[in-house]
Amino acid sequence: MSGDPPAQVLISPLMYSRELAQYLKVSESTLSRWRSERKGPPFIRLGGIARYRLEAVDSWLAGLERADERAGA
Repeated sequence: MSGDPPAQVLISPLMYSRELAQYLKVSESTLSRWRSERKGPPFIRLGGIARYRLEAVDSWLAGLERADERAGA
């Protein structure tokens, strides 16, 4: 025991398309189509790879819920 505090494990706040597809229960090709149509959740590209912030995805989902409520769905 050295008395050092335990090391913190850093977890990336960014999700890959594969992870997000599982989270949303859609296919990766659906996410790809949404990106090209600019109608899916916001994303950023790092090294040419689309990544998603979970916080931004959850905000996007909340916006869809509000839009459905306004439409009376």
